[in-house]
Amino acid sequence: MARLKGKDEEIKGNLDQKYWVQKSDPLVLMRSVPFSLGELKVLDTYISRINAADDSRTTVIFTKEEYEELMGISKINAEVLKKHAEGLLGKIVTLEMPDKSFLKFVLFTAAYYHLDDCGVPIIELSCSPQAKDLFFCIGKYHYFKYALENVVHLTHKSSYLLYIYVLHNRYRGEWELSLDELRNSVLDCKEQASYQVFKEFKRAVLDPAVKEINKKTDCHFAYEAVKRGRRVTKIKFIYLAEKHIDGQLSLDRLPNVPQFPDQSEYRPEQSSIVETDIISQLHKICNYEFTRENINSAYKFAKTFIHDKTMKVYFEQTYLKLLEIEKKRKIRDRFSYFYQIICSDADRQRKEQQDKERVIGYKPTYDIAEYESTSIIDEFDDEDDDLLQIES
Repeated sequence: MARLKGKDEEIKGNLDQKYWVQKSDPLVLMRSVPFSLGELKVLDTYISRINAADDSRTTVIFTKEEYEELMGISKINAEVLKKHAEGLLGKIVTLEMPDKSFLKFVLFTAAYYHLDDCGVPIIELSCSPQAKDLFFCIGKYHYFKYALENVVHLTHKSSYLLYIYVLHNRYRGEWELSLDELRNSVLDCKEQASYQVFKEFKRAVLDPAVKEINKKTDCHFAYEAVKRGRRVTKIKFIYLAEKHIDGQLSLDRLPNVPQFPDQSEYRPEQSSIVETDIISQLHKICNYEFTRENINSAYKFAKTFIHDKTMKVYFEQTYLKLLEIEKKRKIRDRFSYFYQIICSDADRQRKEQQDKERVIGYKPTYDIAEYESTSIIDEFDDEDDDLLQIES
């Protein structure tokens, strides 16, 4: 885990592929992706080392070896490294807004190369004020998460971009996208004239990317070409499964956690759950990370001690608890942990109610204003150690 120094100082750590990349939706949905594959890996590693809830530490330290590994380059001297840093700092990204306005800015403003106290060459990378708003704003945007190990071994930029796109849309099960949007926006191939011919685009970009993603990441999917007449106009994506990463625990090895349908086998059209507004809203609050069946199970249990009027607030804060705990340690099965938080809250609520019922005339109530004002971290600190025992 990255070692944090004092407040307002730097973050450093080994290149740990088990880190999680927690990326805000605006970063995921950027229409202009000017970075090379190596630069995208540097960006993801930067994001995996910061704490999105703490904007006091915005500088991340890479050793020279780490930076070279991420960029896919051999041992280089300071002059060559300077050119690579200039390329990263000089890339302008574009965020397009729904009202057709846009914002252009750079993600990083400083790269300081020097020797540390032990004589090891390091690079200190600092983000821009505009990027800070995207990196450190959990309450403002929905966040999308994936393990760093899924992207560091990819060898093509198109594989990286397609992996992010498919994973971000996996909750849809099956969906279609126009060929032009896939080619020009998602995979950023609009400058390559030969790729306007589908056969060449399929051979050189799409098929190699699909093959590499299915082989090297936790994402397993297929696609079909949709034709209008004799011309391919759309691509249909079919999300097949989310493969377990080596070394992760499965549900049946976690104590006292009920069994739930595997997200990898979920398809919206196969769900027997009635489509309700509350389930849809809770599904969205959890960033579509869990299946609707998972959400429905958690909702039914939470109803035993949480009123429907406060359910959305409760689910949002419980999901944020999950994100905060994961900053302290890796969580191998996220829904099981999420459900266990709810179980722990139920136990605490029941004990508090039993204590209060000893008072004559007590009538159980639930105060949403009091709940909304509760600090997530403070509320969870006392039960943190108990919950972490799930993983031991």
